Amino acid sequence: MGNSVIYRSLMASFLFFLGLISIYFTAPMLHAEDSKLKFEWPIKDLELAPLITSTFGESRKDHFHNGLDISSVFQPVHSMADGSVLYSRYREDDPFEDERGSGNIVWLAHDSGYISGYYHLAGSRHENIRTKSKVAAGEVIGISGNTGHSSGGHLHFVLGKDYGKTLLDPLSHLPKIEDTMPPQIANLFIHVGEKFTNLNDGDNINVSKAFPLTMSIFDGGVKNSQRRGIRDIEFQFNGENIKKTNFMSIHYEKGKWLTENGLSFEDLYYKDRYLVGILNLKAGENTIKVKSKDFSGQESERSFSINITRISGEN
Repeated sequence: MGNSVIYRSLMASFLFFLGLISIYFTAPMLHAEDSKLKFEWPIKDLELAPLITSTFGESRKDHFHNGLDISSVFQPVHSMADGSVLYSRYREDDPFEDERGSGNIVWLAHDSGYISGYYHLAGSRHENIRTKSKVAAGEVIGISGNTGHSSGGHLHFVLGKDYGKTLLDPLSHLPKIEDTMPPQIANLFIHVGEKFTNLNDGDNINVSKAFPLTMSIFDGGVKNSQRRGIRDIEFQFNGENIKKTNFMSIHYEKGKWLTENGLSFEDLYYKDRYLVGILNLKAGENTIKVKSKDFSGQESERSFSINITRISGEN
């Protein structure tokens, strides 16, 4: 099954799930003002900083990564806050059905319209999910695993607000963890058809029309081997701001998930890299400047100067 088919299946399931949430959230306690709940990490007793393998808003070929990945297997998974058991689905429910992308899953509902999701769980339902309608902050609700479409043992943790209409960056709401490395702005690329070329500062190239330019940016967190996504990004082209967004949240609108300022996945990514834009480079010197922040607020900035010779062709 291709990535797009898997994604459409997951999206349909998630939107149906949002409908269930809207019906469920008629209880008075869940319409209270935001009580500034104190959230807890779903994985405890481990050094978490090196275990964060993917962050919120990263590219997943044709959609945003909607949560936080914590590398772990057979570790207790805890409720992030006091809440009610909203939904769970396990392989044992229908062992003859094809396993879904999320694998074994539990969703909890919390005060003030927050929800939390725990994906790829191992084994069978934990007793607290089988026998209780409510769980306390820190209570065990499952075991981390590798079920569903997962390339290694990890917990995919999703945090939502407004009863699931908005998905949030978990790192902005969980207790802070160590992050010693600012974003690394690595490479600039120009794409011509299915081919791409790395552009270095000061390069001279020939172009005939507008082409997509992309940027490779990642956050190492606490070690160079990590390739986590970034929280904020801003691009300037020849001194003008052309794009700016952050990955603090995404919301569903008119059939697409959009960032806070209304940018879609297609606006922000191309060929799995950050999309600067489809730029019509002028003859002579062109400057591309990028500013970025990681999820701890550390900043990086870099400029590329490219010298262009225009050749005949379609404009």
